[in-house]
Amino acid sequence: MNNRDQDQWLHVDDQPLIDPLIPPFPRVVGRERELARFKHILCASGDETCITIIGLPGMGKTTLAAALVRDTEILEHFPDGILWAGLGACLDSSQHLTRWATLLGISATEIGTLNSDARKEALQSVIGERRMLLILDDAWKREDIQAFQIGGPHCRYLVTTRFPTLATRLVANIPCVLNELNAEQSLDLLHQLAPRVIEREADGARTLVQALGGLPLALTLTGNYLRGKSYGGQTRRIQAALEELKSAKMRLQLWEPRSPINRHPSLPSEPSLSLHSVIALTDQSLSEDARTALYALSILPSKPDSFSEEAALAVSAGPTNVLDELLDTGLLEQSGEHYALHQSIADYARFHLDSQLPQERLIAYAITFVETHPADYELLDQESSTILCALEATHTLGKHQELIQGVCTFASFLLLRGNYSLAHLHLLRAQQAALALEDRRGLLITYLYLGDLAGKQGDYAQSQTLLEQGLVIARRLGKPEHMCALLSLLGRSHWKQGHYPQAEAYLQEGLVFARLIGHTERLSELLATLGAVAANRGDYLRSEAYLQEGLTLARQTDDRKQVCTLLMNLGVTISEQGRYEQACAYFEEGLTLARQIGHYERMSALLCNLGAAATLQGHYAQAEIYQREGLSIARQIGHREWMSILLLNLGETAVTQEKYIQASLYFQETVKLVQQLGRPQLTARALYELGNLHLKQQEIAEAEATFQEMLNSIPQGNLELYALSQYGFARLSAAQGNLQKARQLGEASATAFEGMRHREAKHVRDWLASVAATQHPI
Repeated sequence: MNNRDQDQWLHVDDQPLIDPLIPPFPRVVGRERELARFKHILCASGDETCITIIGLPGMGKTTLAAALVRDTEILEHFPDGILWAGLGACLDSSQHLTRWATLLGISATEIGTLNSDARKEALQSVIGERRMLLILDDAWKREDIQAFQIGGPHCRYLVTTRFPTLATRLVANIPCVLNELNAEQSLDLLHQLAPRVIEREADGARTLVQALGGLPLALTLTGNYLRGKSYGGQTRRIQAALEELKSAKMRLQLWEPRSPINRHPSLPSEPSLSLHSVIALTDQSLSEDARTALYALSILPSKPDSFSEEAALAVSAGPTNVLDELLDTGLLEQSGEHYALHQSIADYARFHLDSQLPQERLIAYAITFVETHPADYELLDQESSTILCALEATHTLGKHQELIQGVCTFASFLLLRGNYSLAHLHLLRAQQAALALEDRRGLLITYLYLGDLAGKQGDYAQSQTLLEQGLVIARRLGKPEHMCALLSLLGRSHWKQGHYPQAEAYLQEGLVFARLIGHTERLSELLATLGAVAANRGDYLRSEAYLQEGLTLARQTDDRKQVCTLLMNLGVTISEQGRYEQACAYFEEGLTLARQIGHYERMSALLCNLGAAATLQGHYAQAEIYQREGLSIARQIGHREWMSILLLNLGETAVTQEKYIQASLYFQETVKLVQQLGRPQLTARALYELGNLHLKQQEIAEAEATFQEMLNSIPQGNLELYALSQYGFARLSAAQGNLQKARQLGEASATAFEGMRHREAKHVRDWLASVAATQHPI
């Protein structure tokens, strides 16, 4: 065949040869970056002739390739044409090559007389120096790809495959990985397919998108199904369809018809395509051990979560080479040192799982892990999603004893992380299980954690009821360690409500038990709260003594959670005496530790205190940065107490900058929050700051009413707040022209603050001096 003959088949009416079996123009959403990247690679100069795209079944590899070959720049870069072959699992290469030969101008009769090597040489000779792009879609074997490498020196190959190992063997460089669509891209695709669903049931659509995991085939099948259900616009039918699609089985079995030109390369005889059918192709290629392992792994958390190799081996009860096989097929993904399973792959595998043994192995693994690493917060964080799966399995399988054991061991970590809703759910389940088994120890521990949780959420009455119930059981069972823990929490709850005598009574009783049994952790915990109580009563020397003793004990046992609390309380006690530099050093050390272990409540609290210290030192911009971050964390975990304190501090910072309108809004929100909480100390403090604001704005009547409300809300024995109220009334009296009363109240306030060695003493003395010197009080 001469060069003129080549020109005749390569260009028909001056048009490049375009393979008629290229799939129809696809719907491409959210792949702009990938298209630009792959186009750049294909058109770039270099020695690389083979570009490989890898991705899960249904990830849209074929769609992306079909979109690329229609791109103007691609067509210009490969002016002599594009050939396409869908290889698939059961390839008949001679059929495709014969078709290519016919397109290239070689008769079917002529090519049929040639063996495979001669046929390849004939095709290479015809292509010669031409610049063409050859697409090899859905490759399964290296030898299949080699059979189609018939291009000349100016040709390039684009290979798509689901197998990572095949891709890495084909190219020297790292293969191009096609990942899932993100949530917004997924919603966009769903909107194009079923717009009425997105417009009328946006929340339901978002939930569905999360379950589909950004897999384009799953989204397309689902979108087409929803379009059929929503054509009339009836909300009832749309809601019913979304409810149906909550079933993984339903999602897997959705199908759509395919024309002969658009059939899947590995399913050439199937007139329809479903998510189940494309995943099953890879499943059928696995060894029996790998298949069993895949089904077992489906009970572990799917993406976006991951799981450790230890968990995978425990659940699958197989060797590491089985995991390697799953990685090689692309069904299992590697995420750093962890593994990940796509949601749709997990749905498929779970659909085929017919044994509860993997769940039982998971439960045993999780309980052992938590009991082995009770305070290794970094490790617990890495395995937390796996442990939560195990707790869910104990509930589903009705394994009450394991449920109680697992929840009671893991609850402390959930509270540390601020996962209050999850903690509440699992603790209630454990409580019901303990009641069913008449397990008094289990019931005792659930009362302890539920009481602690209620306190963190500001429900002190409920907290005290639960803790008292737990204490009754602990006394009957003779459990001194649990008695210490319950007494400590009861003391803290009463302290937060301003009931200082009751708080100290509980804490001192707990201290006796803790010293008796030598429980260092409980000792440091009790000392931390005793230090806070002493500080509220104005006894800073005693407060420091308690806190320093507690800090020493917590450091000795490397109790990082308690060290955070003690550093914070020490910082507060020292800050109230005006020693800001030392206080900030404690706060900074505590914050570093809280971030390290992921103690969100303490992070919020320490940021709050750093912000307050920065305000007192006149560093207002830095104060606001601390306070806003702390408020964001407090809102995230739903901790109303720290939300209210941070709002209060933000208001104080706004006042110092004369942003009175903003300050008023902060204070009003704070008062509303703290009154709901039942924290009289916080209520009094918020009212004090609001009264100050009224006074600054010459709103005398409002200031008087607010200071009086503050005075009425001060807990008995809180000397600091009482002295603050006296200072507020002193300035109010001065504003009303009653200077004698102003001096009397101011003197009483200054004396009280000096007795406590409180930083406010200087402020009050300076105010008294200004009154005496100028006779102009404010």
